[in-house]
Amino acid sequence: GGVMIAGQWVSSSVAAVWIGSMPRWAARFAGLFGRWPRPLEWVGLAVGLVGVVLLNTEGNLQANPWGAVALTISTICWSFGSVVSGRLPLPNGLMSSAGEMLAGGAVLMGLSLVWGERVTGPLTGEGILAVLYLIVFGSIVAFSAYNYLLKRMRTALATSYAYVNPVVAVVLGVGFAGEKIETLGFVAMGIILAAVGLVALGRERRAKTKP
Repeated sequence: GGVMIAGQWVSSSVAAVWIGSMPRWAARFAGLFGRWPRPLEWVGLAVGLVGVVLLNTEGNLQANPWGAVALTISTICWSFGSVVSGRLPLPNGLMSSAGEMLAGGAVLMGLSLVWGERVTGPLTGEGILAVLYLIVFGSIVAFSAYNYLLKRMRTALATSYAYVNPVVAVVLGVGFAGEKIETLGFVAMGIILAAVGLVALGRERRAKTKP
């Protein structure tokens, strides 16, 4: 919700860079619960953020103050929620994701009514398909997969998806929108993928050192 609000004032590049800081916030919150990242995981998180910044340097990185505030609050809240969700008595399986999305949807619906937001334009076929896509893949599939990872993987690895998202967006832009990738873009994507590898390697080393 915060990211959608911020989208009124900031570019997608700024949003991507801000969201790229989410794994580091989540790592700090996980540490407060006694699960600090391993040194190699910290390195991977830092390298990943550098890659995200490089990938978006060609865009407009200027941020409106209100947009920056909305992005910061939403990133911190998402990070804390990701960490604390594994310590709450939530339902098992898909019901956990359903409960969280229903609760979030109810809150956002209430806020939109308070602010007087209404659907002002006619529904189009493309708009309906876009909403259906977000419901199926963006919510049911993606959010359920994220909850699955949070329960079975270390926080640093589960939240590293925030580094991969911009890479996927760039690839889709090239494939469907005819966008071009400059040399810096390829370098940035290599750095991001290397960062995810470092985080995964940090997890593997931790597993091997356990008695």
